[in-house]
Amino acid sequence: MLVVQGEAYSSNLPGLIRENGCGTVHSSFRNGMNIRVGRRLLFIGTGQNGYLPFAVHVDRDSVRHIASRIRPGDRMAAEFRQGALWLGERNIAVRLDNASAYCSMMSRSPGAPGIRSANFRRFAALLGMYSGITGFGISAGEIMDILRKKNDRTVLGEALIACRTYLGCCDPSLQWRAVRPLIGYGAGLTPAGDDFLIGALGAGMYTGQISAVILPRLAERLERHPDLTTDVSREYLHYAASGQFGSRILEVLNALCSEEPTDAARAVWSLIGTGRTSGIDTALGIYCTIAKLEKEVAPG
Repeated sequence: MLVVQGEAYSSNLPGLIRENGCGTVHSSFRNGMNIRVGRRLLFIGTGQNGYLPFAVHVDRDSVRHIASRIRPGDRMAAEFRQGALWLGERNIAVRLDNASAYCSMMSRSPGAPGIRSANFRRFAALLGMYSGITGFGISAGEIMDILRKKNDRTVLGEALIACRTYLGCCDPSLQWRAVRPLIGYGAGLTPAGDDFLIGALGAGMYTGQISAVILPRLAERLERHPDLTTDVSREYLHYAASGQFGSRILEVLNALCSEEPTDAARAVWSLIGTGRTSGIDTALGIYCTIAKLEKEVAPG
């Protein structure tokens, strides 16, 4: 029997396991693994990319020990009992009695307008300093120009401009027009378009530009089109459409309303460092929404 100690777990975990007791190993990576339980994924792994809405976080040694006992496609029964997550057929238990439960739900807290405007300008300047190539295949500065000028007629340009224009729209068909071209756009486990969309949704909810009333409609559309993107990305989108986001995104949004300028810089660079390009793509989605809210965030 392998017993490891969990560090933290999502408050979604007990309900997720109760509703879907049987699962299979979906995928395994250096920093963790995804378990398919019903229609949802459960991530067991490190918190190097922040705390996720569908995760149990353990240290790297525990990831290595668990990974040595499982392979993609393995079936297992998952139970949440006696202060632990039990993975039946693999004889694995993740103790949660000393682990902290966390909530990934967005809470709106827009802060004072003066503080917010100053931090938005800093945020835009930080993104402009990013020297790498985004998941869209162009620089962050070029993405920001497209969103600012709104006159790009490329396929990507029109998709990004539609997202800025219609994402918060109460008309479901117009909102889907903003979302559909970006879902699955790009390569990798979480394509750039999905990362961008998640950032834009998070910032929109936080600043009140996107109403919780329209989210169920978006969630329904996403459920009806599961083949538009990857399984992992679809999971992030599922939770984003219910107002739940990874801790790195929440930290950036909270920092943008903080009175301490260093908070924003620290949180932004932490987000940008997530994955190969996922962090910068998500940060640009946040920019998409706040640039619409406050035009003065444009650098220069």
